[in-house]
Amino acid sequence: MLILFILTYRKIYEMMNILSKVTGAPLCKNCAGKEVDVYANTLQDVNHQQLMFSQLWTECQRCQGSMHQEVLCTNRDCPIFYKRKKVQIDLQAAQAALDRFAW
Repeated sequence: MLILFILTYRKIYEMMNILSKVTGAPLCKNCAGKEVDVYANTLQDVNHQQLMFSQLWTECQRCQGSMHQEVLCTNRDCPIFYKRKKVQIDLQAAQAALDRFAW
């Protein structure tokens, strides 16, 4: 019964305003004038996350000893493992935010 009362909405990062599901716009009416700036910041965040992920991925490949195979690391004691997983999740969220700007 409780699930009927729970609704999910997308929010704008800078203002935390709730966006309408009907329009599908990436920004609210108040931020429409800053669309280019918000898009540039989102793109910069995606590029930064991709750079961090590639650096951590390369470090894991060096640790594994193979630069041409997929990393099969599950070492729970390695701090790079957790950083890589966190950056991977952050990268997916940043990419989803960037995909909302489909022109």
